[in-house]
Amino acid sequence: MNRAGGQPFPRDTQEAKNKERPRRGRNWSIVMIKVLMVPLLLFFSLVIGLMIGYGVVGHKPTAEVFDLNTYKHMWDLLFAET
Repeated sequence: MNRAGGQPFPRDTQEAKNKERPRRGRNWSIVMIKVLMVPLLLFFSLVIGLMIGYGVVGHKPTAEVFDLNTYKHMWDLLFAET
């Protein structure tokens, strides 16, 4: 396929066909950082959401989010009749 001026497109030339594309290899440390960053961000967003939900919305002390007895009490309330 030629242009109107008679010059071929660069993709049609032999040089463009023989030209190797550089490999875009990724550094393994960058990939591992990205893989580990997603669960870490999810964990922190869960903790912040629990703190906002329990402390701000529920009007309770925010420090009780980290107390295991709080979740035992919720479990007992949910499954008391079963």
